[in-house]
Amino acid sequence: MVPLSTYQHLAPPPAERARSVLSRPNPVTVTTQDHAVHLDEPACHIHPNGSVSLLVPDRHLLLERVGRHTTAATVEFTDTAPVLLRDRTRSLLWISGTLTRLDHPTARLRALRLLREDPDERLLDIGHGRTMVALEPYLVVHSDTDGCHLLRTDEFVRARTDPFGRWEGEWLRHLEEDHPDVLHAMVVRSPEPLPPGRPRPLGVDRYGIRLRFEGPDGDLDARLPFSRPADTPHDVAAEVHGMAGLPHHCGP
Repeated sequence: MVPLSTYQHLAPPPAERARSVLSRPNPVTVTTQDHAVHLDEPACHIHPNGSVSLLVPDRHLLLERVGRHTTAATVEFTDTAPVLLRDRTRSLLWISGTLTRLDHPTARLRALRLLREDPDERLLDIGHGRTMVALEPYLVVHSDTDGCHLLRTDEFVRARTDPFGRWEGEWLRHLEEDHPDVLHAMVVRSPEPLPPGRPRPLGVDRYGIRLRFEGPDGDLDARLPFSRPADTPHDVAAEVHGMAGLPHHCGP
C-alpha cells in the first residue's frame, strides 16, 4: 500500500471504510491463543447489537478451534482489490474480541433478522453447509493509505456500509478489461495533474473512484471525486462517463 497523494478529496470516514471491508469478499485470518486459521472469503455481517458474524463451512478447522466455548481471538480482514494489481491490498481491518460457535437454531434466528435488511442468500445456508460464528468486538482498528484508525465499538456499529461494497468487484473488472479507453479519458480530462503510469481501477465508493497508477518507480493512488455522492450503480456510471467526457449510454 502507498500513501494517498494530494489528489484526495471527500472520502468515506474511517468507520464507514471499516464497515465496508466486511461487505466485500475478502480473505480472513483468525488468531487465537495458539493458532492462526485462514478463511477464504467468508460471508460477514454486523448485527444490531454490535456483534459480527462469520459464516464458516461446517467442517472448517476454525470450528474445531472455537468448539462450544467462548474463545478470545483477533480477526484480520485483508481488503483486497478485485483487479490483479502488483499490490492488491487496499486496507487491513483488525477486530479483537471473543468468538462463539452458535448452534443452528440460534444462528438461523439471527439470520432471519438480518435478511429483513440485507437479502444475502448465503444466510440461508446455515444448517446446510455453513455454521455461524459470532465475534463480540472490544477493539477495532482500520489501516489504509489514509492512516491507522482506532475505532470505538459504538462508532463502528453505527457507521453505514458503502452501497457499492458487494457490487464494485465485477464492475471494476469490467472497466479494467473492456474499457481502458474510459480510464485514459478520465486521466486526460482530470482538472488536476495525476501521477504518471498506467491507470488501474482500485476502488469505488459513493464519493468517487480510486485509481492506482503503476509506474516503473512504484505505485501511486489518486481519488477522482464525483460531482455528488452516488446512491445507485446508475449514478456511478453517470459520474464516470461525465469525468471521461462520454455519453452516459456508452461504456461500462
